[in-house]
Amino acid sequence: MTNSDQTPSQTPSGSDRDGAEPLLDEVIDPIGRITRAIWWLVLLRGILAVVFGIIALLAPVTALYAVVFVFAAYAIVDGIVGIVHAFRVRDRDHRWGWLLASGIIAVIAGAVAFVFPGIAGVFYATFVLAIIAIYAVMTGISGFPAAASMTDGGRKALGYVVSVLSIVLGVVLAIVLLVNPVIAVFNLIWVVGIWAVVIGITLIVAAISARAAAARSGSGAAPAQG
Repeated sequence: MTNSDQTPSQTPSGSDRDGAEPLLDEVIDPIGRITRAIWWLVLLRGILAVVFGIIALLAPVTALYAVVFVFAAYAIVDGIVGIVHAFRVRDRDHRWGWLLASGIIAVIAGAVAFVFPGIAGVFYATFVLAIIAIYAVMTGISGFPAAASMTDGGRKALGYVVSVLSIVLGVVLAIVLLVNPVIAVFNLIWVVGIWAVVIGITLIVAAISARAAAARSGSGAAPAQG
């Protein structure tokens, strides 16, 4: 067999290359293709996040009430579902009493949050901050053995510094919670507001980039089809 006989079988034709490129696009960039298809949904999420962040920064009380009302609605719906589920399985599940009790507690918690949104917001936010403070202290304490096990001097020093800062953060947060929980709650809302604005701007930029990429791919595909 000569080299000329081997050439057609070894060299892909133009139609084969055209068929392989879309297949490679599907394998290599599936997430990018999906993002370009729903860029408007990403843009909407970004706008909503920015709006919520601005409300949290300018009107933290309103943002706190909004979070409480969303939680209250979720708790009531979840509690009703749990109660219905408990009655449906009471003949074949001996734990249905616990399901019923948890559903009733969820409904009561949601109703209390609707009636007393301010108290509920401060309580829930204080609970979250207490968890953060405990987590920061425990992370800092556990970081000392990890830092001591490092052989590199620079990384060991950095590990000690991070551990100390984590403990200090947890202790300061706990003190603020004990002295004035309202201030701590509002600080948490402002932090969440800043985070929401940053995330929202990121989503908006990603949506605009995806829209531009979709426009470029569409304009590039039209001449090839013609």
